[in-house]
Amino acid sequence: MTKKNNALKIIKGRIVKSAVFLAAFIFLFFANGYSLAAEQIDLKSKIENDKRLFSIEVRDALTSDVMRALAQQSGFNLILGDGVDGKVTLSFNDIVFKDAMEMILKASGLTYSIQNNVFWVGKKVDNSPDMVTEMVRMNYADPSSALTQIKSALSLNGTALVDARMNAIIIRDLPANIINAKKVLKTIDTQTTQVLIEARIVETSTSFSRQLGVQWGGEYASSRNSISGASALPMSTSISKNFAVNLPAPGATSGVGIVLGSLLSNKLLLDIQLSAAESRGDLKIVARPRIATVNNKSASIHSGMTIRVKLSQGLTVSTGGSTGGTSSGSSSGVQEIKTGIDLTVTPQISSDDFIQLMINTNKSDPNFSQQVDGIPSITEKSAQTNVIVKDGETVVIGGLYKTMKSEQNDSVPFLSDIPVLGYLFQSRTRNLQDEELLVFITPKIVRYESKEVAN
Repeated sequence: MTKKNNALKIIKGRIVKSAVFLAAFIFLFFANGYSLAAEQIDLKSKIENDKRLFSIEVRDALTSDVMRALAQQSGFNLILGDGVDGKVTLSFNDIVFKDAMEMILKASGLTYSIQNNVFWVGKKVDNSPDMVTEMVRMNYADPSSALTQIKSALSLNGTALVDARMNAIIIRDLPANIINAKKVLKTIDTQTTQVLIEARIVETSTSFSRQLGVQWGGEYASSRNSISGASALPMSTSISKNFAVNLPAPGATSGVGIVLGSLLSNKLLLDIQLSAAESRGDLKIVARPRIATVNNKSASIHSGMTIRVKLSQGLTVSTGGSTGGTSSGSSSGVQEIKTGIDLTVTPQISSDDFIQLMINTNKSDPNFSQQVDGIPSITEKSAQTNVIVKDGETVVIGGLYKTMKSEQNDSVPFLSDIPVLGYLFQSRTRNLQDEELLVFITPKIVRYESKEVAN
């Protein structure tokens, strides 16, 4: 009985040792496989990036000896298979290892492969696949940018060129490598999502803009919102006094005073309320531009006027604004000065349909009260910001103030001309009116199935 138990223990021990050995063998086999794949890619990368130059000149030298010399100088492992014979005569001056080997192999009718971090050279088999050429046209992606993405899918002998006229990439390589390159291009060549930018540029008095600014975001309701300061439509649903955004408009100071807020309201309702306020004379809608741009590309909007100034000989006008208040013309004659508001919006769409807007705004106004040689000075205000809104929400830019001055003289004919006493029959009225420019920006993602385009 004891001998039987000892025999069973010996058998179990051998089985355990065999299982451990088998597991270790499998681990080393797969680990070696992964390392070989990495080494193969590493050697290919080394050969591609090796920019060392060689100069060599031989006559009637054995092909095998020439390739051994090049591999030894470059530090690459080389194995020559059967059929690597013959002689070669060559003269290379300042050539890299890759180009030299390819020319020698082509002249000798040989081929190569990279295995186990070794450069293998052998005789070309007659039934090996030949290189083919295909042209892949790009629909949306830039061919020059896509060209760098497919380099890793090509062999050392593979080439890829850009055909700008056809907006295509011409690839020459083995059929299998061309298939891989086309898969990469298919992933890159996708339609870029577009964003429709709707802007409403509104001029309003500071009193009305202050009322509008108190309750930006409006009175929150479950179905839609309203904006204080304009005639709202009757709502069938009950409204709770829950101001999601409470941004009082700043006072008319000498500073820039830019204010940004988000209006979580329906666009159609916003348009109706602005139109109602315009009919009462509370505001004036200056412009309503709409422009579409692709994702991560800038869209520019300009609204203003051009002032033509007559210049004397040798006089020029220059302004320091980056976008607004630009001028053009010669040193004499008539020169143009562009004023108004310049708006540049760069949208970036996230995966959850939120849109990040990089907004640059510049406002330039002529100041005719300060003139030099009949040329008005230019008052500029600018602001830059980044905001995140949901698709279809509205961003408001306020705080762009302008002061309007007017003077009115009234008098009684004849009596106002009497010396001293004439002042009793005259009246003079000076008005100062502060106006604020409000810019409502509504980004909207253009879906592929949508037929809506910018006017």
